Amino acid sequence: MQLGSLSRWLKRDVPVFEGEHFTASVGGAGKDVLLIHGLAASPECWDESGEYLSPGVRAHAIHMRGFSGLAPSGFRSPMNFLKPMADALAAYIRAQRIGPVAIAGHSMGGLVSLILARDHADVVDRLMVVDVPAYFSVLITPFATPAAMAPLAQHSRRTYMDKSKPELQDELRRTSEKLVRDPAQVARIVRWGMASDRQTTADVMAEVMVTDLRSDLQRIEAPVDVIYAWDRVSPVSKLALDQVYASSYAGLRQGRKLRLDDARHYVMIDQPAAFYSAVNEWLTR
Repeated sequence: MQLGSLSRWLKRDVPVFEGEHFTASVGGAGKDVLLIHGLAASPECWDESGEYLSPGVRAHAIHMRGFSGLAPSGFRSPMNFLKPMADALAAYIRAQRIGPVAIAGHSMGGLVSLILARDHADVVDRLMVVDVPAYFSVLITPFATPAAMAPLAQHSRRTYMDKSKPELQDELRRTSEKLVRDPAQVARIVRWGMASDRQTTADVMAEVMVTDLRSDLQRIEAPVDVIYAWDRVSPVSKLALDQVYASSYAGLRQGRKLRLDDARHYVMIDQPAAFYSAVNEWLTR
């Protein structure tokens, strides 16, 4: 049984939760799964899940405040987004009485999910982290440390804020072309970025660049699957990318790592059949 796109599925309608840090749309019935999008992105990135997920799944599509048209939280402070978001998600899971749950987080959402599992083990059944190392900045340089990356993080934050609207749109277009293979999807990702609150995006971007979770992985009790993408336009070889992720997640107690080829950062959009096949296997393991 196929469920159609997530957006159509969720419109069948179940209550929408609205909190200080995020909203949640819920659809389907069965095993609870939280789907967490990434930086300057939208829960629309999971749209294909409705078509490919196996029956018996109740999806909670999280929409973090400040991104893709949702007004920013009044409780946000610079360089302090990831931990409060993880704490708010834990409170949501407890309030809904659905834990422990499976959680899939893409990019920055994957870092949030790692913090959630580290600090709130009782609400997490299993994790899937999608296309982000436990320290993002190793993709910039393998020798990255939070102290070394701090000046670059703040420079990137200021530069992002200083761009004119046309300059930002042009930068998002050029960046998005590297994040997804289908040219038709580029405009969609640019739209998400342009509809995101610029201050929130700049602040969280800088925070991600200095957030190193590698030494915390051994504290995570839940199994963690890591899916990452490789494409022929990638600046690194398959072997080099494998080594980056193997090193980054060496501290995990349990879980699996899977590279999906012919896909870029939005692997769930580029290779939905292969991606959601891995998700379905993860959920039934």
